[in-house]
Amino acid sequence: MFDALSISPRDVRLARQDLAGGVTAWPIWTHLGLLDIRQRYRRSRLGQFWITLSMALFVGGIGVVNASLFRAAAADYIPYLAASYIVWTLMSGLANDAAQVYVQAAPFLRQAAIPRTVFVLRVLARNAVAFAHNVVILPVVFALFGVWPGATALLALPGLALLAAAAFCAVHAVGVLATRFRDLPQIMQNAVQMAFFLTPVMWRPEQLGSNVASALSFNPFAVYLSLVVEPLLGRAPPASSWAAGVAMLLPLAGVAWLLFARFRARIPYWL
Repeated sequence: MFDALSISPRDVRLARQDLAGGVTAWPIWTHLGLLDIRQRYRRSRLGQFWITLSMALFVGGIGVVNASLFRAAAADYIPYLAASYIVWTLMSGLANDAAQVYVQAAPFLRQAAIPRTVFVLRVLARNAVAFAHNVVILPVVFALFGVWPGATALLALPGLALLAAAAFCAVHAVGVLATRFRDLPQIMQNAVQMAFFLTPVMWRPEQLGSNVASALSFNPFAVYLSLVVEPLLGRAPPASSWAAGVAMLLPLAGVAWLLFARFRARIPYWL
């Protein structure tokens, strides 16, 4: 078992070259990410702006219904729902796409020696474009309900950076495993669906009580969600949330590096 996960100096060198080559090839992965979005809405009159419209309709419809169900003021609940669901859509998109990152890139990997990291960054670029389309809704929602986060909203930027770093590592790790084990994409879809109900997207942590809410610190989706959503609503995340985000990132980066360095060369043969 341990021999199977041992990494030779050559593996380390090639993995480093792949990471460096992938990052510097930014014109390729940005173009591929944009192309994915355009292809998804090809021949549609609104094109990729369907992303924004769909999100706006969801937030408006579900926000009114859930505010009534939870007996919460719409002016308080709908801005929270808008911010949390937009960030959740980013995270769930990254998680689901991670399981298809190399399978989707099979035509490229079979024909050319392209750094594998290019396709990991393609996934991040694609989901970043969709997030950019969705996030424009927030100023409108905040203006309608009188929410002004002030300078605290800038703390969402390091939160997004930490989320992007975790996503970069997770896509590397899950991508390798899902290429070898083809049941993993279905497992990931079901896991993400379950995580949706266990993460404070449609509901607030305060609704669970302090004892139960503390368990959310073990939910990585909840941790990274709070690091972005709370600043957008004008509340600075506690230091414990930042510490939890970093603590989850470090072992994830280690596992991703181990899997990528050891099995990077085998990916084209598994496709």
